[in-house]
Amino acid sequence: MTTLLQRSAPPELDAITLLPGRAALLDVLALRRPAAGGPAVAGVVLVGLPSPALVPLGAALLLDVTAALSGALVDGEWLARCGRAEFAVVTDEPLAAAAARLRAVLDLPVVTGTHPVTADHAAADVLALAALDLAAASRG
Repeated sequence: MTTLLQRSAPPELDAITLLPGRAALLDVLALRRPAAGGPAVAGVVLVGLPSPALVPLGAALLLDVTAALSGALVDGEWLARCGRAEFAVVTDEPLAAAAARLRAVLDLPVVTGTHPVTADHAAADVLALAALDLAAASRG
């Protein structure tokens, strides 16, 4: 007899940071989605590292950022690596305050993008809207 745990695939982990990846992030965002009409109680903060598009990020830098962000998490927050130069934190804290706290622990000129998890948006949409906010922040 096969149990559910035996049939499920292991979670996707980033090879360098050993953090959960984008698929796990989408699952967590979907689980945090409020019922229709319910208020947003969670949100996502994307932290973008400065890096020219064709320049690879070093493993040491990624590990340093992972350690700093992990150390800055408050109870109930969840951290993932969701892109080549992006990390995501799912939080119940006010998004502007959480973003400021996460920027403050890094010794880099990082940018952040945020979006609440709402009943009106699927998990992929929440992540896309936070990425748009991140892109806007990095432009100006």
